[in-house]
Amino acid sequence: MFFIEVIFAFFITISFAILFNVRGKLIIYSGIGGAISWLFYLLFTKEGYSYSTCYLLATAITAFYSEIMAKRLQTTVPTLLIAALIPMAPGGGVYYTMLYLIQNKYQDSMLKGMETSIIAGSMALGIILVTTFFRIFHLTKK
Repeated sequence: MFFIEVIFAFFITISFAILFNVRGKLIIYSGIGGAISWLFYLLFTKEGYSYSTCYLLATAITAFYSEIMAKRLQTTVPTLLIAALIPMAPGGGVYYTMLYLIQNKYQDSMLKGMETSIIAGSMALGIILVTTFFRIFHLTKK
């Protein structure tokens, strides 16, 4: 089951990379990043980690991959990272937050909104940690 989901994450990421005007071989590397992000999310989920931890760790690994590949391919990190995080984007959480709000299920809306915010914050923190690490590494290297 993991294999099928990871393959779909790869193709979904490629589709979004094309939408974001990523060019040439960078499309494939973005797809690999999306597959990596979803694979690690699934692995951490299977191990029983909380959602926020799963998203934090999977995003950090994806950001690490994007930093390394951007350096090797001589491109910018967001070119690879933004598309690679699409499989983990909490769009469903935003949808259900609004749906519950429209249906006057305020408590469910609040819970889903908080969960979605925690997921988005975990993803942002994963990116910040890796980016900061690489900046410090490059500054001390010079």
